[in-house]
Amino acid sequence: MQLLLRLSLWVLLAFSPVLALAHSCPLEMYKIDRALSQNPKLDAATLKKIRDLRAEGEKLHRQDQHGEAMLVLGSAKKLLKIE
Repeated sequence: MQLLLRLSLWVLLAFSPVLALAHSCPLEMYKIDRALSQNPKLDAATLKKIRDLRAEGEKLHRQDQHGEAMLVLGSAKKLLKIE
């Protein structure tokens, strides 16, 4: 029984980073959306790139590819110059 408990704890800890990333994606998308709603002074091509990256990030999030989603959303945030 104690072995089963330890194994369960190990599995939970092994997947905790994935779960944390899964919950961070919506926050990152919100930050991007909020920045876009403030009409940043960027050229049309850059705004299109940001919107495309944001859409790709959401798609990856929905496919449970949270690490990749965070990288894509991070690229959009860099273009917007937000944290």
